[in-house]
Amino acid sequence: MAFVFACELPDDLWFDVERDVWVGDLGNGTVRMGMTDPAQTRAGRILYLRIRAGKSVAAGKSLATVESAKWVGPVPSPLAGTVVAGNPAVLEDPNLINRDPYGTGWLLEFRPADPALDQSGLLKGDAAVRAYREKLQAEGLTCMRCADPAGETETGSSEPRLQL
Repeated sequence: MAFVFACELPDDLWFDVERDVWVGDLGNGTVRMGMTDPAQTRAGRILYLRIRAGKSVAAGKSLATVESAKWVGPVPSPLAGTVVAGNPAVLEDPNLINRDPYGTGWLLEFRPADPALDQSGLLKGDAAVRAYREKLQAEGLTCMRCADPAGETETGSSEPRLQL
């Protein structure tokens, strides 16, 4: 695991630095995707997530919609393909993205049109670290985690606020 300005960058994942999303190969023709540590830091505390399973997207088009305390917007796809399924845990508690963006906070599983990740333009390892170092330095961004205290929601209850 590499750290750049306190942002975690796992060595085994592929990164679209421009779009701030990560891709992990599941080895069965599908990948897992999520927001990067810098993306969740910029967004602030994430309140809502919408994912449509079965949706086919082109690279750069929206995979999901995220709403945070500071921002509402799309999560762009780094690859062309089809959304297989959303992460039920994140749909139940979107703040998992803030607490653990590369673990329990993954967003969705995806079937890429072309499974050759090494030919996709995504960066991994030292190349991703160098690109993020340059980007984060230019932005003046240092990562931090925004988490609900004791698992409470904005309303003070622990009731789920999302539906798939």
